[in-house]
Amino acid sequence: MIKHYLKVAFRNLAKYKTQSLVSIIGLAVGFTCFALSVLWIRYEMTYDTFHEGADRIYMVRAHYTDSPGSIFNSTPYPLSSYLQEKMPEIEAAASTSIYREMKFRMGDNEHEVVMAAADSVFMNFFNIQLLKGTVNFLKENDPEIAITEEFARKLFGNEEDALGKEVELNGRSRKIGAIVSGWSRHSNIPYSVLVSARHYPRWGSKGEQLFVRVRAGVDRDTFQKKIDSIDLLNIPKESELSKLLITPVSALRYSDYVSKVDVVISFSYIFYFSLAGGLVIICSLFNYLTLYISRLCMRSREMALRKVNGASNASLSVQFGIELFLILCIALLCGLLMIELSMSRFLNFTQIEAGSYYGEIMVYLLVVIILSFLFAQIPLSYFRRRTLQEAIKGKVVTARPYLFRKIGIIMQLVVSLAFIFCTVVMMKQLYFLKNTDLGMERHNIGNVALWNGDIKQWPGKIAALPMVTETLPPSYFPIIPTGPMMYVEINNWDDSPKVVEEAVTVGMLPGKEEFFQFYDLKLLEGEFISDKNQGNEVVIDENTCHKFGWKQALGKSFYYEQNGQRRGYKVVGVVRNLSYRPPTSEPGLVAFQHPKAQEYLLNRASILFKFREGMWNECRAAIEKLHKEEFPNAYMRLFNEEEEYNKHLRSEDALMKLLGFVSLVCVIISVFGVFSLVTLSCEQRQKEIAIRKVNGAQIRHILHLFFREYLLLLIIAAVIAFPVGYAVMRKWIDNYVRQTAIDGWIYIGIFVVVAIILLLSIIWRVWKAARQNPAEIIKSE
Repeated sequence: MIKHYLKVAFRNLAKYKTQSLVSIIGLAVGFTCFALSVLWIRYEMTYDTFHEGADRIYMVRAHYTDSPGSIFNSTPYPLSSYLQEKMPEIEAAASTSIYREMKFRMGDNEHEVVMAAADSVFMNFFNIQLLKGTVNFLKENDPEIAITEEFARKLFGNEEDALGKEVELNGRSRKIGAIVSGWSRHSNIPYSVLVSARHYPRWGSKGEQLFVRVRAGVDRDTFQKKIDSIDLLNIPKESELSKLLITPVSALRYSDYVSKVDVVISFSYIFYFSLAGGLVIICSLFNYLTLYISRLCMRSREMALRKVNGASNASLSVQFGIELFLILCIALLCGLLMIELSMSRFLNFTQIEAGSYYGEIMVYLLVVIILSFLFAQIPLSYFRRRTLQEAIKGKVVTARPYLFRKIGIIMQLVVSLAFIFCTVVMMKQLYFLKNTDLGMERHNIGNVALWNGDIKQWPGKIAALPMVTETLPPSYFPIIPTGPMMYVEINNWDDSPKVVEEAVTVGMLPGKEEFFQFYDLKLLEGEFISDKNQGNEVVIDENTCHKFGWKQALGKSFYYEQNGQRRGYKVVGVVRNLSYRPPTSEPGLVAFQHPKAQEYLLNRASILFKFREGMWNECRAAIEKLHKEEFPNAYMRLFNEEEEYNKHLRSEDALMKLLGFVSLVCVIISVFGVFSLVTLSCEQRQKEIAIRKVNGAQIRHILHLFFREYLLLLIIAAVIAFPVGYAVMRKWIDNYVRQTAIDGWIYIGIFVVVAIILLLSIIWRVWKAARQNPAEIIKSE
């Protein structure tokens, strides 16, 4: 019997090839998007869960009184023993310092590595095993280091060859003295090198990252409340800690522990991608069910005859179920093929650790298939009961199948219009952010800094490069990505009635007239900083001026007052607002002063330069060559300011590409669905079309009849999709300080384009049906 059901199912698939193919491809794409996105979500949510007792490990983070509103990952070293003494819930604690982007050089080979400062407590806390060598690397100031076995194999092929080798770590000579066990790349601290920890016993230090493991059964919220109850102001010699926070080690990835630049895409955007995959599946499922039920309408007499000949409702349910299950299985195989073809690129894009994930993916896909199958039974069972009874009574055509058909088309169009609308608005916002005026020039601007190297030897050499058009001496810091290197607290200013309780923070940037002209900062009043100005004379931006409530800022001053002493700055100029922060962050208060006021910081200053259009790669290569030839042991930072700014938009770029692909798939599914339904409708209404032609209807009248029906469905879908899309995108755009407008032309343009696509999908099939000889049609009936 099953063989018979399968034979009938295959025949129906072959009979309606186009419709079946569209359904299979749509479901396969939906399965692929959904499975990969769920895999991605699970991976992102399970960072560092491989540690023993990971569910009980927390990182202690802090608010400091001198930086209100900011969360710091580093705490004073004495806090570890203090918390263990005060809180018996803590089973163990360990402190470390993490250094990223360290230059590891061996001969001509250079690698960027993550280095952790370790002691025996840290080793025991995270169960790091000594595999070969000695523990000399744990002795303070010892030149020996330890590397992981994975890193040793990468460098030398095996662990034994690594021991005793001389290397350079950030320009300092080191010796590999031990091989230790490493962590999976699936960690927020994927260290390759361990060095001895240097703990600072002063409460005023902020250089340690503190991890604690609580005892089994300790509730997180209760533990946090007990930490909150500690009076930090009573800690001896400590006046800067204001509040402590605990963050699970598995949740560090999206709690600002890892730089947003290092995160491929925001976690919420991965969820949106998963939701998009689910909507594609729903769109494809509605497409299939709409076509399938339309075909069942045409087979109603066949179904009635089957019942007359003894077929039960159960046997018909099995027949329907096998046809649907066959479609889902073929879509599953196609989805697995798509996953296989895209897996390497997917792993590279998402930075997921290479491995075998097919078992996990199969679980996700099987769950989706079962849910899809159960969901499809609702309309199928209802249609089966109603249609067969009516067919037996002789009512071949009923209204309900047409109602479901229309609902199916509307659902597909709603999903398609919503995706297209969201993608277009996102593209418009990204274009606006990438091309908006930040109040300063960022196009074709680069900067380079050297640590442990004499950068004062480079201005002339960089200026001599043929692709460089302008340079500034190493007396400044780049606005992007560095921004201010010095901040001051301000609690009073001219025209303020009294000292404010909560001080405001102003970022201080060194800058003279050449700096302002280099970045094209527009002067609104006063003058630029020059050599005649004192260190306490500053130029501020409009935002800072408004914060202090000044309409005219020239000659005004702002201060920090404490214990009768005052440290103040006098305004000599105002420039137009500038934005150096991510587009989702409010612009900070900023002031510019003479570089001599920050002379102690200028050893980290950068050479700022402008390069010719399209010559960044050549410029970067030339400077990297200069670095290797003259200061190979120095740490160099080389940035393109426009690229650095665009990194803030990397998540949005990735989501836009994903949504663009999903939108295309949904439109194709909807268009083919409409085409297939028009084809079936033409077959059902052949006699009606023939009679209309006999009564004088022209082809354009018949085209108008069909197009009007689907245009009405498109209007209904637009009425649903556009408000939903607007609500979603309005909430998304509100995250940005600079926002584009959602103009009316977006709605009109999307509606017109989709209407034209629908018209084109209808014309050919209706034209073909309308050109048939009416006499032949009526005769065949």
